[in-house]
Amino acid sequence: MKKVITTTLLGLIILASACTEDSKTISTHETTNTQTKSQPKIQYGSPIIINKTDILLYPLKLNDNDDNESYKREVSTNHWNLIFYNIISGKNELLTNAKIIINSFSIGHSENPNNRQTTLSDQFIYYNITDSDNDGDKKLTPKDPKKLYLSNLQGKSFTRISPNNYDLSSWKIDDKHDLILMDLVKDSNGDKEFNDKDEVEYFVYNLKTGVLKAVFDQKIKDEIKNLAKKVL
Repeated sequence: MKKVITTTLLGLIILASACTEDSKTISTHETTNTQTKSQPKIQYGSPIIINKTDILLYPLKLNDNDDNESYKREVSTNHWNLIFYNIISGKNELLTNAKIIINSFSIGHSENPNNRQTTLSDQFIYYNITDSDNDGDKKLTPKDPKKLYLSNLQGKSFTRISPNNYDLSSWKIDDKHDLILMDLVKDSNGDKEFNDKDEVEYFVYNLKTGVLKAVFDQKIKDEIKNLAKKVL
């Protein structure tokens, strides 16, 4: 009789344990489903014709309102990539695989009139880009430094030409000398911000040689400071 009771109790314990494990499994499965994150909403812009080429350019805009940090970009009106479509070959290529914000871009030297002679500067696309999280908030925002990039008209040779640790304030093209003139803000006080408390430095980039250099070296800067003390 004791053996029968013991066997019955053992069977009940095993059954109860199995039910408990089933319950745990169901609970875990439900939690996983509820934590599934929504995918970003991608918007394709209207095509831009790149004159004198077989290329159409399609800007990509990311409209994302969830909390997925890997996708979040606060400047929702700007672009995060470009597609270059070759009309002849039917081939599509992205500008880059990196995480960036394209604040603006221009094809060729748009400041010049349409009837002028084609210059070297017309062979490039110019990009104002944010590509690094300078303040450590894990997002790309207007507070992070802007940089100047170039590519050819097919979106190839995508290259940063302004130095790191500077914020692009303004730039212009000197067609006569095939130069890009850049005004850059340096975080001279080290507060991870770029504002009127920081120094402005001037650089030139040669479109022919690909060489970047500062306009003023430290020697001339020191001379100017010493002269300013006498004048002011």
